[in-house]
Amino acid sequence: MVALIFIAAFFFMEFIAWSNHKYLMHGFLWVLHRDHHENFTRGTRKRFERNDLFFIIYATPAIYLIIAGITKTSPYMIAAGAGFSAYGITNFLVHDVMYHKRLPIFKEIRNPYFLAAMKAHEAHHKPKSQEDFNIFGLLIFPGRFFK
Repeated sequence: MVALIFIAAFFFMEFIAWSNHKYLMHGFLWVLHRDHHENFTRGTRKRFERNDLFFIIYATPAIYLIIAGITKTSPYMIAAGAGFSAYGITNFLVHDVMYHKRLPIFKEIRNPYFLAAMKAHEAHHKPKSQEDFNIFGLLIFPGRFFK
């Protein structure tokens, strides 16, 4: 049951990230997310962006669940917090490290899934249509990017 909660929490975060990206980051929190798009468009990279504050926002419930789970001896809370944290690590590696190359770890990507993920993110940053700009997910995106 603990493993199932971990996996469910991980995949639930994709929905949370998608909806927050669409409705909050591109909504009233655009003030924090704007520099991420502007730096990309200009081809500039900063060490830190206001957009990085979202890592703290997302990490807070995960940390709370893990600490509360340890305190209350609840493996379910720990599993949920660990699932959220695993998604955060995945987000950092795929989005910031692999796609935006904020750390020089991945030299050449050959995996078809990650190549498609990078194409989908590229479409969000450099949309050719409204359909492209409306791609807000990180791990789940339209199948057309596999072509």
